[in-house]
Amino acid sequence: MLIAKEKILDLLHQMPDEVEVDEIIDQIKLTAKIDQALNESAKNLGEDWEDFKKEWLSEN
Repeated sequence: MLIAKEKILDLLHQMPDEVEVDEIIDQIKLTAKIDQALNESAKNLGEDWEDFKKEWLSEN
C-alpha cells in the first residue's frame, strides 16, 4: 500500500494545476481497490508471491 501512495503522490506532482478534485479522489479509490484485489489474490499464492514481489520490486 505504501508503494501505491508513493505512486499517487508522484502522479499528483506531475499533473497540471487544473485538475478536478473528484478525478483525483476517483483515482485514489481505484488504486485502493486494485491494491485490495492484489492483496487478496496474494494470500492464495503464499511464499512464491512474496519472492516474486521482492524480485520484481528490486528490478524496478
